[in-house]
Amino acid sequence: MILVGSFAAKHHDDTWARPKDIDFIATFDDFSNFIKKNNLKAIPLSGSKYLTRWLGFNTEVEIAWPGSSGEDLIKKVSGEEVDFYGEKVILPSLNWLFTLKSSHKYLKNSPFFLKTMADYFYLKDDLGCSIVDEEWLAKREEETYAKTRPKLNKSKNGFFSGDGISYKYDHDTVHESVMHLDKPAYMFYKEQGGEIQCSKSLWDVTSDKIKKYGVLEESYVLALERSQIPFQGHVSPRTSFIIALRKICTSISSGWFREFAYENYPEIVSMYKPDYVEKFKKDIESGLVKPFQEICLDQNKNL
Repeated sequence: MILVGSFAAKHHDDTWARPKDIDFIATFDDFSNFIKKNNLKAIPLSGSKYLTRWLGFNTEVEIAWPGSSGEDLIKKVSGEEVDFYGEKVILPSLNWLFTLKSSHKYLKNSPFFLKTMADYFYLKDDLGCSIVDEEWLAKREEETYAKTRPKLNKSKNGFFSGDGISYKYDHDTVHESVMHLDKPAYMFYKEQGGEIQCSKSLWDVTSDKIKKYGVLEESYVLALERSQIPFQGHVSPRTSFIIALRKICTSISSGWFREFAYENYPEIVSMYKPDYVEKFKKDIESGLVKPFQEICLDQNKNL
């Protein structure tokens, strides 16, 4: 069995916070032997996860089924065999633990979002950890995340249709309401001639300041369109903003934009200003923010 999670990290770094549970990755045979040896009962959480209670800790075991990233990890992992309360287990290197942590940092609606982020930054920035195997990481992420995510290269109509949201105000003018420069930040990396399509080449030459404004403004707009406008007065502006930013860091964006948002999350939070909602209301009154209008995909179609 491979010991992962906080207990594994604490073996390497004694300053790591006291673990609250135990995590293993094991073949089904090793898991079965572990259960029998310790006279435990296990509850299936999914097709590959089991939960048991051992040594006073909730203990989660991921089964390394044939062909899974778990099985690949058992074959690839570099580490030492240690005695863990009478069990001989493999202790992965810190770099492998960091790679594992990286594989679920974008998990949608995770209640452990901040803990995962704190662990990720500590391993990367304080302990100097790096990804061990990019190919394995990609396979692990494919198993962990949903198959489809919004892209930044869609048409305006494609982006705003079919998401279950009834838009009341024109998206572009909402962006103008929350912009920090002479134009919305996304305009600096938007493809020429596109409606909302973003260019990776333009993004790469855009300053970090504008990129951060880009994430900040997207968070404000998302908070307004998905929370403050439809549920006016029921959610605080800051709560709406934090939820929106976390969605951008995980499930509502992808690729290089999501990666930048995640890596700069603490600074984006520090840039937050609570007056974005009041300014938006004033911009409605002034006429800057305009009503939403449906876009006809086929101008020649008889309706």
